[in-house]
Amino acid sequence: HLLQLINDILDLSRIEADRYELREEPVRLTDVVEDCVRLLHLRAESKGLHVSLEFEKALRQLWADERAIRQICLNLITNALKFTPRGGSITLTVGSTADAGQAFVGKDTGPGIPKDEIPKVMQAFGQGSLAHQTAEGGTGLGLPITKGLTELHDGRFELKSRLHHGTEVLPVVGRVLPVP
Repeated sequence: HLLQLINDILDLSRIEADRYELREEPVRLTDVVEDCVRLLHLRAESKGLHVSLEFEKALRQLWADERAIRQICLNLITNALKFTPRGGSITLTVGSTADAGQAFVGKDTGPGIPKDEIPKVMQAFGQGSLAHQTAEGGTGLGLPITKGLTELHDGRFELKSRLHHGTEVLPVVGRVLPVP
């Protein structure tokens, strides 16, 4: 846990200092999301959570850093798993965007984040008031890292949440590769 915390702090520091170097290559976003879901399957199962995947058909590969994309996916899925109560559901969607990118959308049926706390949870080490009541702990680095990695890919990050109605995160990442 300590090693992961140190790595997260170093990643965030590199992102904020504009020193995080992307190693871009062709990446299939749907494959990365499926891999992350497989890694976290037992955790979802132990809480009785229903995880559904909705992928747009025939998505092209992205030009992106696979490690960074994997970290984005793991951070968002892990947050959904932490905050969604037993028996809840998580929907992960991957689709194309109008600006030649792809969106990975995660929706959960967790407690949501009060609107006035959204800026706080987007800051390093920031946690909302409900985090202490409902989650399994954390450092408050996942969302800032995810936002930073998304923006390094010339993407945008959006977090929508309604108290008692869950949270939706929408990172738009990468550039679609041209058809060969």
